[in-house]
Amino acid sequence: MLSVVATKIRTSHGVGGLSATVGRIYEGYLLSSPVVGRGMVIFRDPNGRRMVTTAVRRVLTTSEDNVLYVETENSVYRIAIRDERPAAATATG
Repeated sequence: MLSVVATKIRTSHGVGGLSATVGRIYEGYLLSSPVVGRGMVIFRDPNGRRMVTTAVRRVLTTSEDNVLYVETENSVYRIAIRDERPAAATATG
């Protein structure tokens, strides 16, 4: 599970202008790396609210270790990974 900040940087809707959702920020957790052909899911809060994208077309990496770009059928997202290893929950018993 990765803690991420996803920013929508492009959308295919509204070809003549900017969409209202461009620049929108989604903070949450990715359970797995984005996979081509499947929707990307970001869990946004502990109550189970989530953001699901259309199918991923491609995943682009950068020279920065913690940033990648995900192109879906409808949009492009910049994914910034905040924590590669979230703190493990501890149980006391």
